[in-house]
Amino acid sequence: MALLEVSTQSGIVRGVRANNHGYSIFRGIPYAKPPVGALRYAPPQAVEPWEGILDCDRWPKACMQEQGSFWFFEKEFYPVPKDMSEDCLYLNIWTPAREPGEKLPVFFWIHGGGYGGGYSYEMEFDGEAMCKRGCILVTINYRCNSFGFFAHPELTARFGKSGNAGMYDQIAALKWVHENIAAFGGDPDNITVHGQSAGGMSTKALLASPLCRGLMNRAIIQSAGGLNDWSTFRTMAEQEQFGVKLLETAGLSLDELLALDSQAAFDTLQKAAAKQADNPMQLGFSPCLDGEALVAAPSKCLSDGTINTDSLMCGAVGGDAGLNAQSIGMGAFGQAGDVPPFICCAATLSLARVRAEALKPIYGYEFDHSLPGGDGLGPFHSVELWFMFGSLHRAWRPWTGYDYVLSDTMVDYWCSFARTGDPNTEGRPFWPAYTNEDPRLMFFGDDKIEALDPIQSTEDEALIKKMG
Repeated sequence: MALLEVSTQSGIVRGVRANNHGYSIFRGIPYAKPPVGALRYAPPQAVEPWEGILDCDRWPKACMQEQGSFWFFEKEFYPVPKDMSEDCLYLNIWTPAREPGEKLPVFFWIHGGGYGGGYSYEMEFDGEAMCKRGCILVTINYRCNSFGFFAHPELTARFGKSGNAGMYDQIAALKWVHENIAAFGGDPDNITVHGQSAGGMSTKALLASPLCRGLMNRAIIQSAGGLNDWSTFRTMAEQEQFGVKLLETAGLSLDELLALDSQAAFDTLQKAAAKQADNPMQLGFSPCLDGEALVAAPSKCLSDGTINTDSLMCGAVGGDAGLNAQSIGMGAFGQAGDVPPFICCAATLSLARVRAEALKPIYGYEFDHSLPGGDGLGPFHSVELWFMFGSLHRAWRPWTGYDYVLSDTMVDYWCSFARTGDPNTEGRPFWPAYTNEDPRLMFFGDDKIEALDPIQSTEDEALIKKMG
């Protein structure tokens, strides 16, 4: 029977039994003090210890964000209203451990959402499949949008820094996991940081952060540009000046902004940021180069090898192509089939080639499987989440037998990578590390799972160079 009560450095937490009691879920463990009142926009503060037992049986509230989603994602991932609050700095743990100190591999998941939204218990996130394979899953909330990345000179004067609160949230959560996960049966020396979209960009930022040295052992970058930076990293001074412009646009002082309630503060800065955006792909709020948490763009650190682990997996989805193309001004490509060949894995290939030149292993993939359901969306951005979490049963789609085989295979690969740094496992197609001698990526397709060389022509090569 899996652990139910665990003693952390801040106090005792009690989780809940799951399914056949083969694993436990701890929902809503606080990893930092609530960032409310005078602490709005401030870096996270240490969580205050509690007495007695803290029941962790309810999901935490999501950070403040738009209530509605966008495009088809609302039906796919967000069918119910979000329960939101500024008091959002909590994490969740799925563990199959029966006692502390089992040293199980740990997944540390960072959700996506364009740094504008998302939360730690979205319906596609689930730790059951990973627990069945002897791994622990941790998912975190962090502050997004203006609550996570608003900067202003007056805030910097008060707190010593501003503009990166959301990134410091992620670092605080990672430190908490490193310090406490052994009590949940996890191995603090075997933590795989992984995320998708903005969560993948966050993974790259943590890879590059001097503050994360010794805290992570492997990394999986999903649909986050590979070697590219989909986000423009301002300096903290530039982030501050952006904040000054936002308040000027809103006609408010900083103290007046701090006096607004949560919804009004969110709405005010969102409207002001929309007026400052140069194009719809620009992320109004995202991490900055503050000289402490982030001293150089992640792409530079990935290129020169100054990252916090050499154990990497990186991949893309067919529907990422439009995002990748827009990010370098090539216009918008559709989601289903009208994209140039291999454009979606261009940035993955560029990163793989840099690693290969440095004789550093990396496992690259492309997910190009279209989902059943008749909506014609093809392999859209974020589609792989249902598969790598093994959570197909939560979706509305009429899955086929192949979908379940594909999902089981992907969970096996992800868990093997977290365990050993090599995704290969018995009974699954061989996944080679990318090298100059064997330049293959794993393709998760509509009818096969196979390692292939994506470059088939000089036209492909030229496009890869342009996009990568």
